[in-house]
Amino acid sequence: MSTLSCTLLQSCLWLTLVATALAAKISPIVIPPSGYWDGDDGQWSSFFVQVGTPGQLLRLLPGTSVEASTIFWVVRSEGCEAVNPTLSNCANARGGIFQHNTSTTWSTQGLANGEDGAIYTLVTVEESKIGLSGNGSYGYDTVSLGVGKSGLPTLNNTLIAEIWTDDFFLGVLPLSPLPFNFTNGFNTPIPSMLGQLRNTSQVPSLSWAYTAGAYYRDSSTNKFGSLTLGGYDASRFVANNVSFSFGSDFTRDLLLKLTSITYNTVSSTPLLTTSVNVYIDSLVTELWLPTSVCDAFAKAFNLTYNSGANRYLLDDKTHNALLASNPTFSFALSNGTQSVTIALPYASFDLNLTAPIVGNTTHTFPIRRGQNESQYVLGRTFLQEAYIIADYEKQKFSVNQAVFPSTSVSQNIVSIDYSTDGQTSSSKSGLSGGAIAGIVIGAVAAILLLVALFFLLRRRRRARRAREIEPQEIASKSMTELDGDKSAIREMDGTTQHKAKVAPGLGAHELGHDPRYELENDNRFEMAHEQRYEMAGQHKYELGSGAPVHELPEGREAAVELPAP
Repeated sequence: MSTLSCTLLQSCLWLTLVATALAAKISPIVIPPSGYWDGDDGQWSSFFVQVGTPGQLLRLLPGTSVEASTIFWVVRSEGCEAVNPTLSNCANARGGIFQHNTSTTWSTQGLANGEDGAIYTLVTVEESKIGLSGNGSYGYDTVSLGVGKSGLPTLNNTLIAEIWTDDFFLGVLPLSPLPFNFTNGFNTPIPSMLGQLRNTSQVPSLSWAYTAGAYYRDSSTNKFGSLTLGGYDASRFVANNVSFSFGSDFTRDLLLKLTSITYNTVSSTPLLTTSVNVYIDSLVTELWLPTSVCDAFAKAFNLTYNSGANRYLLDDKTHNALLASNPTFSFALSNGTQSVTIALPYASFDLNLTAPIVGNTTHTFPIRRGQNESQYVLGRTFLQEAYIIADYEKQKFSVNQAVFPSTSVSQNIVSIDYSTDGQTSSSKSGLSGGAIAGIVIGAVAAILLLVALFFLLRRRRRARRAREIEPQEIASKSMTELDGDKSAIREMDGTTQHKAKVAPGLGAHELGHDPRYELENDNRFEMAHEQRYEMAGQHKYELGSGAPVHELPEGREAAVELPAP
């Protein structure tokens, strides 16, 4: 094969490989909101999942807590029948009840306590510091993201915790990349939802982006929550260039400095003047702040602390005054060298408590008294107006001002891609991988057409040259006169070898060995036999011998299984 044709074929093959790779580009997963507002301490945008076979449709709240939100939490029937027997419409209020006994794929194989699974204390390391805890009954089942035939992933044999405590009124859609680990009978880490998706190449990176949604925004806006796995929606926030490194304690990854809290009404004074470390956690509703800061809020807005409820409850007079003044609160956050300010209108603080927290609907101001930095938390109240992007490959996160575009504005999904050198990069969805692949395939087709034309012209040229050098036909009889009776002999003698002559200008052609084309070995996320998950960067998030395991603390026994109703 000539050098030119070989080069053309190499180019075609290379472009084909590029087209294949682009067509197979991994895209982020966008989980659409349910369209419902759920909760007993506010109106929170929930997300659909289907659990079991056949799928039972449930509404869950995203969990950002890296330690607690490693597996799905779903509410079981005891959450209504035993804990809230008088709560009206309890099952719907709690986002739906999971009935594992009606699922054909429910399994407790390898878990203690038989049919109902193993009952352990929930792994609420950070949340328990502010009094939030509970038990979970564990088992395996199938979980599908979204609703119906949405095309979103299905996770088989996934670990689930059935909960019934009112501390977590709705179930949880987990965003942590860390695996869960039992030590009671086996020590194999169980991958989280994000870990499973990453290891099966269904998301481009271990990352997520989330804003809780804002019930109080105009109905013409896209006010529901936004959740993206492996990327973010650029249409839902105002970007800034401030990034935060994960906290050194892996259970407090979304840790940052809160340097000030101010508001914009006349003669206002700062509510926080000394910086404190705060942890962002969507499993928590309120803002847990230093007692001195809560006192400053109370003084500025005439709030009354209810010691029985451990909350600031508002009477109608105070509530109306706040609506009239309509302050905007500004939270300044710092990474040590740069800062970003997130503005929260009073509407984001205007929450109502309902049963089972209180008997009658009650206005509340969602700040809580923290005793030390281990209790300072920015919860869902803050996430109504903040858009968080967490990148576990790079161990960085950002906090951005959320925006609420018109419902006519399309999403702008951007992928956070993981490269082989351990870095992440963002790629906007201008042309999709399929569109780019189509362009490349078109180029391949053009090159193949040129190759075909080249061989056609070459064949015609060789045929013409062959005709020009064809030997003259030998006559059957000689016209030359011979002496005597000698006649001309027109045949070859039997002893002479006659080799076929090659026409001048035509060399012998043999097929050479075509070069092999192999894809380079790429870095893959695979589950090793020990299923360990490690993050890129200097800090490794790994459940090794030094990491805490999800088990009962020493001296505590497994919770007694709830009696059958």
